[in-house]
Amino acid sequence: MDAQTADAAQQRPDGADNGDIVVTATRRAQRIQDVPIAISALGAEAIQERQVTQVSDIIKLSPNSQVSYPYGEGGPPNFVIRGISSTDYSPNQSKPIAIYIDEGIRNLQAFESMPVFDVERVEVLRGPQGTLYGKNATGGAVNIVTIKPGFTSEGYLTGSYGNFDRVRLQGAVQTPLIKDVLSLRVAGLYVHDTGTFRNLAPGAGDLNQTDLFAIRGAVQFEPAPDFEATLRYNHVKSGGRNYAPIAANIDFNDPAILFPGNNLGSLPGSNRNGLGFFENSLTRTPKRDIRIDGVNLVMKWDATDTITFNSVTTYDWGKWVDVVDSDGLEIAVESPFVTRGKNLKQFVQELRVATSFVGPFNVQAGALYTWDSADAGFDFRLFTDPGCGAACSLGLTPTGRGLTQTNDFLQKRDSYSAYVRAELKLARTVTVTGGVRFSRDKVAVNRYNAFLGDTADTFAVNTIANVSDRRTFNNTSFEAGINWKPSEQVLLYASMREGYRTGAVNAQAFSDPSEVNFAPPETARTFEAGFKSTLLDRALTVNGSVFQTDYKNQQVIVPEGLLLPLRSISNARVRGFEGEITAKPIDRVTLGVGVGVLDPTYGDDAVVTGTSGVVVAGNQIANAAKFSLNLNANVVLLKLQDATVELNGDGVYTSRVFYDNAEALSQGGYWLANARVAYNADRFSVGAGVKNLFNEKYVSYGLQLRALGFDFLQRGVPRMYSADVTFRF
Repeated sequence: MDAQTADAAQQRPDGADNGDIVVTATRRAQRIQDVPIAISALGAEAIQERQVTQVSDIIKLSPNSQVSYPYGEGGPPNFVIRGISSTDYSPNQSKPIAIYIDEGIRNLQAFESMPVFDVERVEVLRGPQGTLYGKNATGGAVNIVTIKPGFTSEGYLTGSYGNFDRVRLQGAVQTPLIKDVLSLRVAGLYVHDTGTFRNLAPGAGDLNQTDLFAIRGAVQFEPAPDFEATLRYNHVKSGGRNYAPIAANIDFNDPAILFPGNNLGSLPGSNRNGLGFFENSLTRTPKRDIRIDGVNLVMKWDATDTITFNSVTTYDWGKWVDVVDSDGLEIAVESPFVTRGKNLKQFVQELRVATSFVGPFNVQAGALYTWDSADAGFDFRLFTDPGCGAACSLGLTPTGRGLTQTNDFLQKRDSYSAYVRAELKLARTVTVTGGVRFSRDKVAVNRYNAFLGDTADTFAVNTIANVSDRRTFNNTSFEAGINWKPSEQVLLYASMREGYRTGAVNAQAFSDPSEVNFAPPETARTFEAGFKSTLLDRALTVNGSVFQTDYKNQQVIVPEGLLLPLRSISNARVRGFEGEITAKPIDRVTLGVGVGVLDPTYGDDAVVTGTSGVVVAGNQIANAAKFSLNLNANVVLLKLQDATVELNGDGVYTSRVFYDNAEALSQGGYWLANARVAYNADRFSVGAGVKNLFNEKYVSYGLQLRALGFDFLQRGVPRMYSADVTFRF
């Protein structure tokens, strides 16, 4: 990418120059308004204005996009695009929204925990992206592009402080090592607070606490005009006291629960008595431990003026151990609940060739190999509270009480794919596109073990002993489209795109070897028609699209007694509309609006596979909102000789979301708003901002645990405010 392209790529996409931001959504640099895909992007300046540190803060600003948090806002999130998402929180699974960091896909959700810092831009592609992005792009893809080293000496340092004693330090320094040949850039992020959920238990510490450190080192090597290589090393460590959920719909006297006749309902604190929405009272302070390292090498060779070769190599390793009090109560109903993803590894190698002929025909072709491995499992402790009474004292051993469940397995996956995508210009203003990708995925599970026990002996009964199994899944995904540019300012397009999410092993097997089974692959096919327009001398951009997605074999977890096995739902359909408007009515004001409308519905004969056989026909797809609205504004309050005073604000409305397929758990519609005012000079900035401006009390994830007498609900974080200062040198 030349200097002019790099500068354009960092322009703010929600400003009046929206049409000039350069993205790589189609694996080649293009103006965003020339890309025939529904895409939103946020550049470096806009990310800085919003003080963004996580991808979820960006995705929520894209139409028909939401985020749920099975592990709280400090853990791996679950992205929802156009109604497609995952309900499986297991550490061995891939999600249907492909996350790419510097062109390397993240195959395990722990590797998606990379915070946002020192980035050039983030692109959110909506709809299946199977041809160029491969498996696990059923609902869309997210491109995170970090800033690569340049050949000037520069840097910056940002510090902020806010409520909850939240400290954030972020910075980068860049220097050439060999003039115009070799350069180095090092960037880092540190975030620490004392916890956003107040814990009333004396001396235990507040919950949902952040303790994050990340660093990235990058080397840019350009020995010749036709070759460049960027080598990056990333390290992330995320810890702190974990989240605590709300135990909702509590009824420990329900005869359908695990130990009927227990005494838990009469114990102090069993019903969250006297606690506010953002409060807990836990003497136990569970911990989060995510540690990820990775190396990324991107090479580009212009073999001729018209043929370019690209290579992307990524290797990541680390672990994720999440310990939580699942009931969020003073008593021990389900606690601790431990998620284990140890010895996590992944390797990615992609080779790609692209042409840029002057003639009407151009092509991209490539091959991708990925491998990942996860030593995964869960630990549950159920009804082990000493106050539970005689009903919970009938353990599996003479001296134990309650019930414990433990499993552990090794999953390995190999994936091979090859693809080709071509563009043919039929006329000066008309282009047709077509693409195909073939994928073969091998998923193996080894030494699957599970145990039932009690407080005296966790491993009393070996229910699953060294089970191994494997499956091979093949898929061919297509795309086809036609684009028409009646003028330089208007693009019309129609397309059909397909996506594929690989088959998956059930991570929730505890009682019998037959539970070690596989869910079939998901597929999605979207028909879409849209337009992009840049009007009034680029003071106004208006983009819109309508689409229908046929969604097959959605992978879901469902309650079956005490188990939450991986199942699938045969079919669903999503119809929708999206619109984005950016306007600059006067020189100092930039306004943006994004609207998303969906009809996300399971098919007329949709049933959950497995023993539950729950009929979900006609229900709203889990995690999908029917309506979303995004608003943002940038106002230059003062223009000084060498500085400005600016006000930035954004708001997101999300309509009702159901967190299960049976529509038993939901969050009603709600608004989230953020605002920030800043003084910006060339070398110095100072600002103050607030997130969740109106202190909205909302649920960001839910899980039905009725067999234990309650429902598991995750809360969004309360109002957070801070002041910040940035020095650039």
